[in-house]
Amino acid sequence: MGLLRMLKYVLGTEDETQQPRQTQSSAKNANNAKPARTGQTKQTGQVARRVTQPQLQPHATPHRQSQRRQSQRRQSQRRQSQQHQSQRPAKLTPQPLLPADRIDKARDIIGNIEKHELSDEQINAIAGAGHNTLVLAGAGTGKTTTIVGYIAWLLATKRATPEEILVLSFTKASADEMSQRIMASTGKTIRACTFHSLGLEICRAATIANRPIIDGHASNAVVRDTFDRLLAQNIPYRLLAFKLMSKELFGKYGAAAKREDFQLPTDDYAFNQYRQSLVENAQTIIQHMRQNNIGIDGMRELNERRGGKHIGRNREMLQLVGPLYNAYVGNFRATQGIDFPGMITDAIRCVRRGAYRHLYKYVLIDEYQDMSRPRYELIRALREQSDFTLFCVGDDWQSIYRFAGSDIHLILDFADIWRDWGPTRMFQITTTRRFRQSLIDASGAFVMQDKSLYAKQLRNPSDKKDYSLKALGGATQEERFDAIVEQLRKLPKAASVLMLGRYRSDLNLLSRNDRDGLFQIDEHTGGIVFPEKPDMDIKFMTAHASKGLQRDFVFLLCCSGGLKGFPSAIPEEPLLGLLLPEVERMPHAEERRLFYVAMTRCKKKLFFVVDQSRPSRFMYELHDRICPNIFHGVKLPPQCPNCGEALRLRHTGSDPSRAFYGCTGFPNCRYTRPCK
Repeated sequence: MGLLRMLKYVLGTEDETQQPRQTQSSAKNANNAKPARTGQTKQTGQVARRVTQPQLQPHATPHRQSQRRQSQRRQSQRRQSQQHQSQRPAKLTPQPLLPADRIDKARDIIGNIEKHELSDEQINAIAGAGHNTLVLAGAGTGKTTTIVGYIAWLLATKRATPEEILVLSFTKASADEMSQRIMASTGKTIRACTFHSLGLEICRAATIANRPIIDGHASNAVVRDTFDRLLAQNIPYRLLAFKLMSKELFGKYGAAAKREDFQLPTDDYAFNQYRQSLVENAQTIIQHMRQNNIGIDGMRELNERRGGKHIGRNREMLQLVGPLYNAYVGNFRATQGIDFPGMITDAIRCVRRGAYRHLYKYVLIDEYQDMSRPRYELIRALREQSDFTLFCVGDDWQSIYRFAGSDIHLILDFADIWRDWGPTRMFQITTTRRFRQSLIDASGAFVMQDKSLYAKQLRNPSDKKDYSLKALGGATQEERFDAIVEQLRKLPKAASVLMLGRYRSDLNLLSRNDRDGLFQIDEHTGGIVFPEKPDMDIKFMTAHASKGLQRDFVFLLCCSGGLKGFPSAIPEEPLLGLLLPEVERMPHAEERRLFYVAMTRCKKKLFFVVDQSRPSRFMYELHDRICPNIFHGVKLPPQCPNCGEALRLRHTGSDPSRAFYGCTGFPNCRYTRPCK
């Protein structure tokens, strides 16, 4: 699946999922803004802390004098960013529990939320909140309930009226659910919306009220149509596209593609796959360019400074993307429309020039680990205009949307980026009833191999002994398919089951090996019927799409190594990498968090479907250090000490006596060792 399609599939409609970034003007204003609170000293340049993000410029080519000023400012901010990276802020310490009498009093004031009494940890975060509050709440610990409880507290203690409270979420579905849950518990209507809904409200309240919203699907169609037209009619563009697809395709079609009468090889599977991938990458790059408020000239400058070993390919990609970007921009400029990727950038401009004034005293943000730089800049601009109390709930362990612009450093360095508004109070909520202690222990030990994350000791109040993890193995797809069917036959007939893949193509494990018609699979919706147990609720989805969901039983289908394994080894388009948050130093850091999200979707039992011919390197971790007891009957091959992939027994020529182990990561890894 291409990056753009993955973004739409994972986060919902494209209109609600675009994540723009800091603009050149907003960076300037942020650095020049006066402290929002009395007695505080402005910390210049802290917006760039730890994240070597591009400093962005408008679409139009600036005058040379303006270019020099921007270049000087970028160099200064880059130096500050490099200094900040070597001086990483210390981690926050969780606030201790309030005295029991204060917790009891606050609980009486708040009352039951959603028919349940809040835990001491939840009450502590609510009643102990400060002007900047970060609540780190683990999977299944009641993040949304805590937000609803905080609103009930604000209303009951008359700290705020409903009109003075704003709740922000990241998808329309979650915002609507939040609004309904607040109404059910408080009887009050509180504005709960997405960042883009807020951005649109700001834009319409300012000078651009009458501009229409440009449909994202139409914009993407313009890009695709332009690409297809140039590919068919423009010889230099066609040759460039073949070159960017692969060496094999360029060698196969390069000479013929120079002819005017060349016909695109639409019956060639490899060509169709590369063409689709290339145009989707171009669409995604354009989306992020709009979110970042940077044009082609700005991208060229960025590539020359930061392209590194990919500078040549990036230059060629920019040649390919250039006319597509111009077509995209021309589409919405022709109608004076607003596109969703650029909406938050427009909103920031409106706020900073005083065209919009807010009246909020409390702003609450759900799923704060999904914050992007532009969203942060919008909240910052609103606080600079008129300060408010900020209450954020999230889980750094579940930050998995870097491909959409999310920046984990915004939660890890929360206190530092909001220091202009005073100190931060951090709370943890660690009690979960979603899944059992053995899974809590295994998933926590796994994700905390990354020491940059906050340590959290999740716990289930039940002391019942449980066995909630199990490895199912098979050296072939047929063997793994049979293992899944055998296990399904053992589950309760009305169980809810989630089949999780790293990619949508992981559904092929079921659909392509079902020779006896054991399943009825809707590949479009992911719905699965198992006629032997028709009451069983079975659904397939990707790990990204499963975030926030839970089922009785979960089968993790892709416990394999390789390019589309888990962790994924598909390389990122280098040009896109210039537009996204900095890659973390720990290898596969986000893939580890994604694996943790997949592990924690189940309430009763999790099954790892292990490819025994080439297991995921994560399986070796679980087997060797975390939960070896779950691998009964599932033997793993030796692991490559060089790259972490599996070793496979090989022979030199046809002589069986000359056996050796070679890495399955060949040719990227050439490790071998003799067979003992």
